[in-house]
Amino acid sequence: MPQEQVALIEAVAAANPRTVVVLMGGGAILTADWDHLVPGLLLLWYPGEQGGHALADVLFGAVSPSGRLPFTLPHHADQLPPFEPRAPSVVYNLWHGYRRLQHQGQEAAYAFGFGLSYSRFAVGDPAVRMAASGAGNAGGEGVELSLGLRNSGPMTAAEVLQVYLEPPGHRMERPFRTLVAFQRQTLAPGEQQKLTLLIPLRRLACFDAGRDGFVLEPGLHRLVVARHADDDGLALELTLPEEVVERYWEA
Repeated sequence: MPQEQVALIEAVAAANPRTVVVLMGGGAILTADWDHLVPGLLLLWYPGEQGGHALADVLFGAVSPSGRLPFTLPHHADQLPPFEPRAPSVVYNLWHGYRRLQHQGQEAAYAFGFGLSYSRFAVGDPAVRMAASGAGNAGGEGVELSLGLRNSGPMTAAEVLQVYLEPPGHRMERPFRTLVAFQRQTLAPGEQQKLTLLIPLRRLACFDAGRDGFVLEPGLHRLVVARHADDDGLALELTLPEEVVERYWEA
C-alpha cells in the first residue's frame, strides 16, 4: 500500500482504536506492518455499483460476512514468488499458491480459506467411508465424509466447510495439504444440520507420468476438516489401496 495510506490508517487508529479498515482491491494486499493496530479488517474486493450498500450491511451487522480467501496473504513481499512482467514465459511447479509457504515452512499472515463471521460454528460426529460407484459420485468410486454442523452463535450466518488432503507422499513429493472438497452452509442461530461431502478418488490421486494417468497411492490418507489451510482442524484417517483412477490413454 502507498505509505500515505498506511500513515492515514495509523493516525485514525491512534485516535480511535475501534477502527475497521476496509480494503478494496483485486489481489493480495500486505497488511502485516499495521493490521495489529485495528480490531477489524474487511477485504471488499471490487464490489460493483451496489458495493456501498453491501458494505454497510456487513459493517452494521445486518448480515454476517462469510467470504473465504482464495489465496494466501503473506507477511512480507519477499515471501511472494518472483514476478517479471515482461517475461516471455513462466514455469510453475507444485510450490505456488498456498502450497508455497507450507513447503518452505513459513507461516502466512492470512491463510488460504481464512475468513471470519459474526457467529460461531461447531463441527461434530465426523465419519468417513468409501462411497459405492454411482452414489452421487459421477459414476465412480469416492470417499464420503459426513458430519454435523451447528450454529452456536447469535445470528444467521454461513460457514464454509473445507476438507484438506494430507497424502502419504511416499511415491513422489506432494504438497503437505491440498483442498479436496468444500461446502457453504447457512444456518440460523441454534440450527444444526448433518452434511455429507462426496470426494472423488481422482482428487486424492497424483499424476504418474509412467502410467500416463492419476494413481491413488497406497497407505494412510488424512482428511482434515479445517477452517483454513493452516488450521489444525479435525483429522480423519483412511487407508486406501493403490489404484489407477483415471488414464489419459488406453491401450
